[in-house]
Amino acid sequence: MLLQLICATSNSILDRAIDSEEAQHKDFLRLEHVEGYHELSAKTKIFFSTAVAKWDAEFYVKVDDDVHVNLGMLAATLAHHRSKPRVYIGCMKSGPVLSQKTVKYHEPEYWKFGEEGNKYFRHATGQIYAISKDLATYISINQ
Repeated sequence: MLLQLICATSNSILDRAIDSEEAQHKDFLRLEHVEGYHELSAKTKIFFSTAVAKWDAEFYVKVDDDVHVNLGMLAATLAHHRSKPRVYIGCMKSGPVLSQKTVKYHEPEYWKFGEEGNKYFRHATGQIYAISKDLATYISINQ
């Protein structure tokens, strides 16, 4: 099943456009959530909790709207990990903390990571990832 995840917006014109597209395609999942920078993980937790409650699936996948997905490769990768419990499959990254204001993803609070030249700890990125049913259930229970 493929669907688009939509949260409430503060823009009624945008909401009307979304309503129109939803009526045409019927592939939206609307969550009762307004996005905000200081609560970036809330939408993800609500999505996985809702998905586990609505659909019985082996994996749940979150993909940003600007990411191209090879569905055949994704299915093959997930099938390879089907027998493992509590699976996270996604992108991990680390690297230098971006302290210069001129770079695209400047970290305004770079000083929290220590001395200049320090690196981010290895962490998951959110462009695309899949989690197993067990892991999604855990998130749902513990949100």
